[in-house]
Amino acid sequence: MWEEFKTIAWEFFAGQGKAIAWSIALLAIGILVISIITKQVRKQSLKSRKIDNSAAPFVTSIVSLLAYVALFLLLVWTLGFSTESIIAGFASVALAIALGLQNTLASLANGILLIFTSPFKAGDFVSIGDTSGTVKEIKLFSVKLVTIDNLTIIIPNNTVFGSTIINYSKMPLRRIDLVIPAAYDVDVAKLKALVFGIVNMDSRIAKDPAPFFRLTEYGKNSLNFTLRAWTESAIYWDVRFDLLENIIAVLRANDIRIPYEQLDVHMVDGQKGD
Repeated sequence: MWEEFKTIAWEFFAGQGKAIAWSIALLAIGILVISIITKQVRKQSLKSRKIDNSAAPFVTSIVSLLAYVALFLLLVWTLGFSTESIIAGFASVALAIALGLQNTLASLANGILLIFTSPFKAGDFVSIGDTSGTVKEIKLFSVKLVTIDNLTIIIPNNTVFGSTIINYSKMPLRRIDLVIPAAYDVDVAKLKALVFGIVNMDSRIAKDPAPFFRLTEYGKNSLNFTLRAWTESAIYWDVRFDLLENIIAVLRANDIRIPYEQLDVHMVDGQKGD
């Protein structure tokens, strides 16, 4: 029996078994090589100046997918099967999958467009449709945002390209627009001097473009002045909030009234004979 077993084992190994053994060895080596390649691709993607860090997982996923497809075809060829028939079968299956996963494939295609058009990068604060947040990662089929209240939102790539994208971090400077109401009896020259004094004392506000402060509207209850000042996008909100607090403090210290709507009610005695 032992001799018969050795004969059968040898015949199997000399025939199809040899191909299977080679395929197993090739599979192990292939997985190891793909792992090394994907790590290197990710490393180089993170170092590259042409590819944003948020897109590194996307690029790595594409390379990994293509490498595994190539490894599969190589294994099929090693086992002696016709790769042409396999490719034809893949094409048929791919067509069926494409028809069933149109939205998913659209997200994949739009993900590729995101990489090359770069409307935003990791760390940018953006609005995509009605959603605002900081970009954390551009994935194979989606973009991950973290909102200001620390919620993680995943948006499909086809939805990203189907929405209006506002990138608040793209430009180095951003303009602050404030409307400052004052009573009609205000000393305009004094008010302008006080506000410009606050603006000029803040080193975070850019000198070029120059700050703007002028009377822009005669309101129902007030004269409305508009302040426009430029600052770095990264500190926009800090500067805006500081301006609001400093301006109200200076106006109150100098007895400049900020009017508000009020309603005077007159009581009329409706008794007959009065």
